[in-house]
Amino acid sequence: MILLKQYCMCMCKNALMKTAVLTGATGFVGFALLNELIKNDVHVYVLCRPNSKRLSRLDGFTGITIIETDLEYADKINDIQECDVFFHLAWEGERNNFEQQYKNINISLSCLKLAANLKCRKFICTGSQAEYGDKTELITENTALMPTTAYGTCKVAAYYLIADLARRLNIEHIWVRIFSVYGPNDNPQTLISSLVKSLKETEHAALTTNGNHIWNYLYEEDAARALFMLGRSSSAYGVYNLAGKECKPLKYFVEEAKQIIAPNVDILYGNEQSTINLNVSTEKLLLAIGDFEKTTFSGGIRAIID
Repeated sequence: MILLKQYCMCMCKNALMKTAVLTGATGFVGFALLNELIKNDVHVYVLCRPNSKRLSRLDGFTGITIIETDLEYADKINDIQECDVFFHLAWEGERNNFEQQYKNINISLSCLKLAANLKCRKFICTGSQAEYGDKTELITENTALMPTTAYGTCKVAAYYLIADLARRLNIEHIWVRIFSVYGPNDNPQTLISSLVKSLKETEHAALTTNGNHIWNYLYEEDAARALFMLGRSSSAYGVYNLAGKECKPLKYFVEEAKQIIAPNVDILYGNEQSTINLNVSTEKLLLAIGDFEKTTFSGGIRAIID
């Protein structure tokens, strides 16, 4: 009861958000966030790379202004006067290509400078569970950062540099470490996307691991809702883990998907024990914005099928 009261109190501390800048709008989570912002009558300035191959995803959208620009020089943009919140989700490069990953740090700092120029009250940047590295214990925002990839390492570097520059520029900064998000618009190579495809088309599915490691899934619309609520909140600040409520063995989620799509199929599990566990706490985020998760895992699977 006390926890519920805290949720309600935090959710009342909201500020108006009429305009927002968004990078990464053609990506998975960014596209979901774009839809969430538009649904809530926020005019969105979408920053995209010139001649982006995925720019056609934005065709037909109203309530947005598309600005094609090299994000490395984002702080030189003068097409926007002022804005309420800046959401920086753009990040590219192969996971273990350090040179490609490193470029994202300068881009992130340039976007932060633009946010300050636009007098944004808040700069929200997305990090990743990869910053924590391989963990078996419960992951909180205070868990030690021990990345094992160039991607995770550069995310950590960006976090510290952005936090420092944000203090110098006197702009509020929120860093959101995203865990495993899924949904209809997800990359077809992810486990859930490939699992659904295999069960629907071949009625066969196999995993390389035994599925006993702890996992967590959050539906794309719920992830977008949480980011929107953080942007609207007048009290949220600092680092937040963004994940679902349920942390269970991966096998649990796989079997639940199987029951919906092809209940008579046997899943073939491997012998490998994964070193990655997404045993994550979202208590801090829930206290900051209240309940944001509206979609059950089974509901999300049905949405993918539909």
